[in-house]
This record gives sequence, C-alpha cells and structure tokens, in this order.
Amino acid sequence: MNKKSGLYFFHLKGGLKYVGKTDNFWKRFYSGYLKEESSQHCNPKLMQLVKKVPNDIEVIFKPLAKDELKEEESRFIQEWIPQFNKTENPRYEIRSIQRVIGRIVNETDREWTFSAMREDLIIKWRGEVSVERIDEALANRTGNLSRYCKTNPKKQTLMPKKK
Repeated sequence: MNKKSGLYFFHLKGGLKYVGKTDNFWKRFYSGYLKEESSQHCNPKLMQLVKKVPNDIEVIFKPLAKDELKEEESRFIQEWIPQFNKTENPRYEIRSIQRVIGRIVNETDREWTFSAMREDLIIKWRGEVSVERIDEALANRTGNLSRYCKTNPKKQTLMPKKK
C-alpha cells in the first residue's frame, strides 16, 4: 500500500463511522492512525472509538487515482453520511443536502416535487437526517440550491439544469 492513493473507510458493526482520503495509505496509517502520538491530523472521536473497541473496527481501502480523491470522498460522505465526518456531510451541512438534491435531479433528468425529494432523502439516509434539515435545504433561503438545479418555490418543484 506504500505510495498508493485512495479512500479509506472505518466501519463498525453499527455502520460507517469515517471516510478519509490519502495520497499514500502506508504513510497515512503507519505515521498517523497506528502511531500513539502522531503529528498527523486524526479525527479525535474516531481515535477514541478505535482505542475503546479496536477489535470491532474494520478498515477498508479503495485505491483511486489522486485526481479522483476529493470528488469520490465527497460523494461517498454525502451518500453514506458517516458519523464522524463533518465536512460535506448532510448530517451537519445544509449545503451538502442541497448538493445531493441537485445531483439527484440532474442525474435523473426529470422534475421532482419537494415532497417526493423529501421522501426519497428520508429513505436514502434511513431517517438519520431530519425532515427539518431537508426542508431547510429545500427552502433555499441562501440561494445555494439554485446553483445545483432549477427551483420553483411557488410550485415546490425542482428541475434539472440545462446541459
């Protein structure tokens, strides 16, 4: 794994806990997660969990080209909402919910009602992102949702952006 780039996933029986990206798996783990007093940034909540139940944690590696890392990490976090990732995570960021909504609308290339999108996201995230947060994203108060797809607040509809 030396000099191999990609994503790594910390998984516990209860689900995905953390997704990270690295330019070098060996260096990231040998000098980071496996070293007691590492100078590398390691998620503190994740490290507490690793110390508490080390035998219950699985670490999964997915090799990827360096230029794919950021986009793939973001997509994975937005899809699976790991507990200890803050950035790009719909659990914690309204804008991430809006990015997911835009991606769904554009990839399906069809019109969506707010209620259908809300229902789809509740199922997608297994109810782990509240209806209130999804509604806040759909309300588009900051205008960010409109960057990702067309919105019609009066009709409460979402449409794909023209290609």
